Amino acid sequence: MTGGKKRSVYLGGTSMPLPCFFPSVSSVKTNLMPVDYIELLTAATYPLYLISAYDIARSTPEHQTRISDALKKSREQGSVILMDSGNYESFWKAADDWRVERFHAVIGAYEHDIAFCYDNQNPPQTVDATSEDVIKSVLRDQEYSTGTVVPIVHGPAALLPHAAQKVAEKLCPILLAVPERALGEGIVARAATVRKIRNALNTLSFYCPLHLLGTGNPISIIVYTMAGADSFDGLEWCQTVVDHDTALLYHFQQWDFVKSQTEWGTNGDLPYIQSVLMHNLEFFSSFMRDLQEAAIRDALDDILARYLSEERCAIIRVATREGE
Repeated sequence: MTGGKKRSVYLGGTSMPLPCFFPSVSSVKTNLMPVDYIELLTAATYPLYLISAYDIARSTPEHQTRISDALKKSREQGSVILMDSGNYESFWKAADDWRVERFHAVIGAYEHDIAFCYDNQNPPQTVDATSEDVIKSVLRDQEYSTGTVVPIVHGPAALLPHAAQKVAEKLCPILLAVPERALGEGIVARAATVRKIRNALNTLSFYCPLHLLGTGNPISIIVYTMAGADSFDGLEWCQTVVDHDTALLYHFQQWDFVKSQTEWGTNGDLPYIQSVLMHNLEFFSSFMRDLQEAAIRDALDDILARYLSEERCAIIRVATREGE
């Protein structure tokens, strides 16, 4: 059994504190082109972010050149780049022609530090078959990637703990990912599933960080960190506006309510959309530092109480212990 919680993970030559959050870049349900987000994150020297192989492949030649240049610059600045399989975008765009071969072409040509495997969205329905399927996918994709390929485990919530354990036992990955949507129907059920996965992973002889796909809500990040998750990605940073005081998310056009919280609301240096994005990135940078420091001090409950009432904190405390 592992000795305890890991406080950092070594990615691409950089020691990344845990928990960590990767702002996701996607062409689905966002305001700008993927290249615009990547260039903004690069200009902001943001320490880590997620990009989609699908979006790169579907970009124009001009945008592909700009993306390649931005990724190189980001990595030179010490940022960690996470490449996603693109299956999220291909699903929403009904792109039946998105195949693993096209994914391999991207991960072999564009710089990144880690990449999620080309995941099977309809996995087998047993622990053994699911884990074998994931392991084969990781080993297959690693032959083409210039970075380190890490597993994504899909399946019903009841299957995830044991399937994740078996995959991690075989691969010893630097991260293991599961989609948040598969964890259950509500925050209580999802927190309990995270705790069960963490308990299963903790039976191994090493600490395996747990990444949750599609988790960008700050309150959810606190809850899942308390339950045992370590790493997150999500689109909320570019789809909504975050209130720095409450960590609540508002519609993108409601920035006027909270724009005075950062200099991006008053300096007029950037257009509206880019100013909102910088406002949000400033929040997530500070928020994750606070969360990292609280994790070190074993004081995550203090962070929870900063943003939620005592009644709601009590619900979360019970939920994060249910998987014990």
